[in-house]
Amino acid sequence: MHQSLPTEMVEAILLEALDPSNPNTTWVDFVDLRRTLCLVCKIWKTLVEGHSTLWSTITIQRFSTPALLRRCMDIYKGTDAVLTIDARARKDTVKDKKMQKVENVHMDRFLAMIGAEVMPSAWKVARVTVKSGGETEIEQVTNLLAQHSWPSLQALALQPSSNMGAAPRVFDLPQTHQITTLHLDTASPRHIPLSVFPSLHDLALRNSDCGHWNGFETILHLLTHIRRLTLDKIKIAGWHSDRVVQMPDTLDTLRFSYESVEGAAVLARLEIGGLETLEIRAYGGRDLRDAVASNPSIFARSRKITVAQRHDSELETREATLAVLHAMHDVVRLDMACFGPPGVAALKEFVSKGGQLEDLEEVKCGGVFNEADMQYIAGGKFGQKFVIMQHGGVVRRGHAK
Repeated sequence: MHQSLPTEMVEAILLEALDPSNPNTTWVDFVDLRRTLCLVCKIWKTLVEGHSTLWSTITIQRFSTPALLRRCMDIYKGTDAVLTIDARARKDTVKDKKMQKVENVHMDRFLAMIGAEVMPSAWKVARVTVKSGGETEIEQVTNLLAQHSWPSLQALALQPSSNMGAAPRVFDLPQTHQITTLHLDTASPRHIPLSVFPSLHDLALRNSDCGHWNGFETILHLLTHIRRLTLDKIKIAGWHSDRVVQMPDTLDTLRFSYESVEGAAVLARLEIGGLETLEIRAYGGRDLRDAVASNPSIFARSRKITVAQRHDSELETREATLAVLHAMHDVVRLDMACFGPPGVAALKEFVSKGGQLEDLEEVKCGGVFNEADMQYIAGGKFGQKFVIMQHGGVVRRGHAK
């Protein structure tokens, strides 16, 4: 079939299939898929190997071979690289002492290969994610990073599969002055002096114990040049404090996810100017409504808003949706997940009472909709463009009638 298609069309299909940002393909092992596509025919091999962007995302596992890494790096020399160092052991070896010794040998070879083949590569920009089973593997990789200057390293994310407790000593890395993006999962930011990251623009804390509010307040005060801040299910003691933290004017994106009452309380204590993007993910409709009530000015001054909640009662979903709609003022794009028929009912109520939504540039709705609901969303009273999603996939998109 591919022989009857124009080369440009085959190229477009391959680019879509291998796009790592495509949510429908995030499960794919891109290294194996690229190699498989290169074996289909000479045309496909030429197309795949001819696009350096398709090779700028690579996962290095314990059993990756130096030959494959060299091939990938030769193709995308001089480009921006998104690199995942997967240091996790196989699940079936964790409790087997003999296999653990074998895994330790593989780990030594793995680290040596990274030091010899990966770090010297001529990347323009390197964005590195380290996946591990726990503190030991994270420490081994960060120790390796500390032994090399790696001038292209600008982004670092640590993703252990178990709680790290104290954060690894990333502040000892020689690259701290050049790192602009730092993402920490389950690590405690209390042990990281963020002042050693003068170029930090993007900070993400996920499932992290941030200690007492006083300490967390100190962390926020250090983010003088921050542009993007992600707070995902963080833990804070003393959140009932009345003190407000003034966030820097440079902040343009806030992603905030929480599952308890302290989430809205923390949000209430952040004084933020106009945001380009605001993303709030709450446990339920009541939590989302409380988030709006705690700091309505954030919603009023944001241009792109994403709100999501877990499935909740129809009443709470409707009330949460109304709270968001009433709080909006400068919004041009609205993304509402777990929306469904209660959300559509809230829309109709909002419009019937004089609410204006026609000026929105784009609206994305997620949930289970019947045909009448979808027709209403596409009817022109709810944004100039619309995207309707069900079960994570787009079912309808277009311009409002």
